[in-house]
Amino acid sequence: MHKIKRTLTYKTVISIRYYTSPMSKEKPDIKIHLPTADFVRQCVRSYYSTQQIPVVSHVQNREFGSILPGRSMWRHIAMRDMNALQDFLVTNCPAHMYYSSAYYEKPGARTMLDKVWQGADLIFDLDADHIPGAEELSYKEMLESVKEQFIKLLDDFLLKDFGFEQKDIGIYFSGGRGYHAHVRHESVKKLNSHERREIVNYITLPEKDISRLVRMETYDVTEYKGRFSKKEICILPDPESSGWKRKLRNGLFEYLDEGQDRERKAIVKELVGFEGIGKKGAEDIWTILFDGDTETCGAANIKRSNRLEAFDNDQLRDKFLRFILDRRTRKMAGETDEPVTSDIKRLIRLPGSLHGKTGFMVVELGLDDLKDFDPLKDTVWKGFTGETDMMVLADHDFELLGENWKLKKGEEITLPTAAAFHVILQRKARVG
Repeated sequence: MHKIKRTLTYKTVISIRYYTSPMSKEKPDIKIHLPTADFVRQCVRSYYSTQQIPVVSHVQNREFGSILPGRSMWRHIAMRDMNALQDFLVTNCPAHMYYSSAYYEKPGARTMLDKVWQGADLIFDLDADHIPGAEELSYKEMLESVKEQFIKLLDDFLLKDFGFEQKDIGIYFSGGRGYHAHVRHESVKKLNSHERREIVNYITLPEKDISRLVRMETYDVTEYKGRFSKKEICILPDPESSGWKRKLRNGLFEYLDEGQDRERKAIVKELVGFEGIGKKGAEDIWTILFDGDTETCGAANIKRSNRLEAFDNDQLRDKFLRFILDRRTRKMAGETDEPVTSDIKRLIRLPGSLHGKTGFMVVELGLDDLKDFDPLKDTVWKGFTGETDMMVLADHDFELLGENWKLKKGEEITLPTAAAFHVILQRKARVG
């Protein structure tokens, strides 16, 4: 195996005056192979020496946190300006770098009370780990799935329902398994934790009250021995409806369209899995909606009339509509990380920083960029040039920069430095 010539040049920082907290003196939590640690440090320092971190709004009012290789979180760090932040990154080569969603009068103070909270951005964090069935997906598939949900969160909730403009929202790939949205509109900065939790509750709709979303129309009233009974038809929201009324209608129509192309077995299996429907209920729903000709079945009648006349069992109808809402909730909002959104003092990944478990950049994006965005290509720094010799520590298959690699434990291999950096951070290989 050939030796690699490393010709990286680094910016030299003699002293840093802006940090307000000493570095943790704790012993490293893990043992790192020294040549590997040196290689990682060189890669990180080369990146931060060359790449200018995007400007952080109100940088002097943010708390910063950092995890250095082998150490725990070091926080309560204040930065006087962007130059101080850049110098910190070059000097310390952090594995992970964070900054607060909150603004403080004294961000470097050791206690939260002494910091004096002044407001906070509204943060949404969608992570691939929260997607149902994620364990069966490849890393690339997980990233694609969470991106689809994130786009719908932005478009259907933040822009349409809440009325924010694109300029109010910072959109970021986290560098790992998900996406972040930072809402910086003045109207959200003073919201407390309870108010932010209400926003999450609107998005995830934990209480699926059908009566608030549909209209019941009486079409027959009968009397028997002085008692009256009535029959009602469930009327769906109008196409012009907003909020969850629109989502219920659109979600139902999408399901009806998809169902006509799906197998009965798959539909029944999906319905059985929803609380309260059961096997018989699932079979009945399929018969009501999809049995018969595509032009005359229940699904076709619902789409024509905007009414749920096909259901003569009110309880089964409402269970089915709750199923649609539940499906729409996951599909539209994903599993928004409620603790992140409701936390008014949260540390979130610093845009432009490197993720210490992947080596990918935390990239800022425009809404129009998301559709074609490929993290496995677009977040790999092009400055990682040349090749690196490695010893593989565990079997590992991965894709990066449009290429696929299959590594076998114990083999010696030479990879492009960008791929080597990624695999080493995954702890699947070491240098030399």
